[in-house]
Amino acid sequence: MTVGEVLAGVRLKQPLAAELARLAVEGLEYDSRRVKSGTLFFAFPGARADGRGFAVEAVKAGAVAVVSELPPPEGFRGNWIQVEHGRHALALAARNFFHRPDERISLTGITGTNGKTTTAYLLDSILRAAGKTTAMIGTVEYHLGDRVIPAVNTTPESLDLYRLFAELEQIGGTFTTMEVSSHALALGRVYAMHFHTAVFTNLTRDHLDFHRTMDEYFAAKQTLFTGAGAPAPPFAVINRDDEYGARIQAESAAQVMWYGLGKDATVRARHISSSVDGLRFEVQAAEGRFTVQSPLIGRINVYNILAACGAGLSYGLPPETIAQ
Repeated sequence: MTVGEVLAGVRLKQPLAAELARLAVEGLEYDSRRVKSGTLFFAFPGARADGRGFAVEAVKAGAVAVVSELPPPEGFRGNWIQVEHGRHALALAARNFFHRPDERISLTGITGTNGKTTTAYLLDSILRAAGKTTAMIGTVEYHLGDRVIPAVNTTPESLDLYRLFAELEQIGGTFTTMEVSSHALALGRVYAMHFHTAVFTNLTRDHLDFHRTMDEYFAAKQTLFTGAGAPAPPFAVINRDDEYGARIQAESAAQVMWYGLGKDATVRARHISSSVDGLRFEVQAAEGRFTVQSPLIGRINVYNILAACGAGLSYGLPPETIAQ
């Protein structure tokens, strides 16, 4: 691909020179230590280090150009492409470079303060029980088919996500379940990513060192349901019993599955029993009633199981497969 093709759709501070637009791109990187000949390097301003400080190193290693939302440092010699938003640029570039795998892979994004990890594991288990080859991305670890990869962030940078999607396609995979943190949403790590299903678990006081207020924290979560630079997810699975869940605004065309314990829930838990062996309850949904059993315990896990059931139903999976 060329620089112009990779940066298609990216908001540039000034148009690319024709000669620069025609340069071949062999890879993308935001870590200068991984730059090779033909790499397009993305330099982010950071809390601890300014990526522009590594631009000279990247060019010496063979980078064809540096992309940043900031101007080049004084004395820089090389191709510098200034963009409106660095992480949005990386997300769009990675999507272009890997030929839009998010349009072929069914993505579920799970956001909320608590329950994301458990819900992700449960949904991934449901999908695998349905015979799907999957990836799972979360706080504890990443799964790619049968491989387990140590997690760096709850939600990796967009480039790392698209690399995982591309690898998943290579092994015949078609489904990815991922935790989507408020940091990732606010910073643009999932910008322009096409999600099939968005799940909201709950919202409690957390991360206010980053978001400053609960309203800002909630606003970050809300963007998963409105598209964040992409079309809004066609399915939304939302905790009806959570104060903030009731405030989530899904797009009018989205099919919303409200899960919970109350009568307003469309995916509802009934006849809950708990013992040393775990949970047992009936799930009532438009698709029918089915009984689930789990070694998990506690009220929070009733909600996590309901969230995973709702997401499974959004893919048209039969209740008996979900109940496994």
